[in-house]
Amino acid sequence: MKAPTHLAIALSAALGVAACGAAAQDAPAPTPAAEAGAPFTVNGEQLALPIPKFWKLAWMEGAADADYVAEYIPEDEDINSWRGGYLQISRAAYPPADVLARLAEARVNISDMALAQHISTAARHCGGRHEAMRTQALTYNGIRLALGGGFCDQYGPAAPFGEGAYIAFVEGKDYMFRLHYGWRPRTPAERASYLPWRLAPAADAYFQDALKAATLCGGKDQPPCA
Repeated sequence: MKAPTHLAIALSAALGVAACGAAAQDAPAPTPAAEAGAPFTVNGEQLALPIPKFWKLAWMEGAADADYVAEYIPEDEDINSWRGGYLQISRAAYPPADVLARLAEARVNISDMALAQHISTAARHCGGRHEAMRTQALTYNGIRLALGGGFCDQYGPAAPFGEGAYIAFVEGKDYMFRLHYGWRPRTPAERASYLPWRLAPAADAYFQDALKAATLCGGKDQPPCA
């Protein structure tokens, strides 16, 4: 499995706090899934968006009532060597109230800060040239999010012709969410196409439409998740 960058860790790094989640010290430890990678039912607030047709849930990690990561890829591919596309949905509790208060006092938005940290980390870990997208603050269906991404032209053996991604940090009522929509050119010719992001227009349009359709569900005063 390609090791995911956990949203809680990303938020901690971005905010300079030891742990994310107001209940990090007081609440009992959540019960993890019985088997690493196996699907499990999630409780509470979730971010729902269309999953590409003929894709599968390839990996889940975390806990049903706390932070978790879910990874989707085309059904005929492997999580360690995918080429046709990748979608990760992560959930993490917000930082403690005092941290949020300091951010508000400084007029710093948490999703903007988390996105900036994520892009900076991606650039540092790129083995070649990293091109970053322009970041945007957007609102769809009443949900505030920060959108960015980029392309790394040398990402290692798993992606010899580079890897690109859209990254969105989404502000829920109870949790923060991160969407990671990735793609990998299969050949040198694909890496030289659709510059600068190497993403075909149809795939780009699909992600943009899926993002616009994203909704929150499962939490208090929210519709049930399908």
